[in-house]
Amino acid sequence: MDLIKCTFDELPSAMQMHVLYCEKIPVAEYRLAIWSNKDTLYYNNLPEKEVERFVSLIESDKRFLNNRTMDSIYKKYGWSVYNEIHGAHSKYLKKGREKVAEQIAQEYFPVIEKAMNKPSIPYCDELLKAMSHLADKGHFKFKEWSTDQAYIYFMGYLLGSGKLKWEDALCGK
Repeated sequence: MDLIKCTFDELPSAMQMHVLYCEKIPVAEYRLAIWSNKDTLYYNNLPEKEVERFVSLIESDKRFLNNRTMDSIYKKYGWSVYNEIHGAHSKYLKKGREKVAEQIAQEYFPVIEKAMNKPSIPYCDELLKAMSHLADKGHFKFKEWSTDQAYIYFMGYLLGSGKLKWEDALCGK
């Protein structure tokens, strides 16, 4: 993460808008602004050691930040600094999840492509429910997803690619 010490007037115009209109921080109270997309932290009137501590919190792989630590930041620097750190940490974790998702997608894409070479099957709520019940019996599990979510994802992919067809007779329409 790039660290840039600057006054409010030296912030890029997009960050000035972020500080004033998104975070609603008065110019005189600006201390910290984080541009997660550019991986940059702008700060003013903060000790270097504190800024480094903030960066280590933001780049922590922990799902939740320590309450005591965040409470002390809130008491010392206020809501705006607390909120910027919390938001940047959430975006950091999201980027990590997106990387993992890309890797998983590359791993499973060939499996889905292979499944698409089979004849099309009708899609309806009853079929999804039946597949979900079969999955709940231990044949197929995702740790993070419910089985409904997993099947909706895979069936949505097959439906979108045209390999899965709607069949009105089965769905009762």
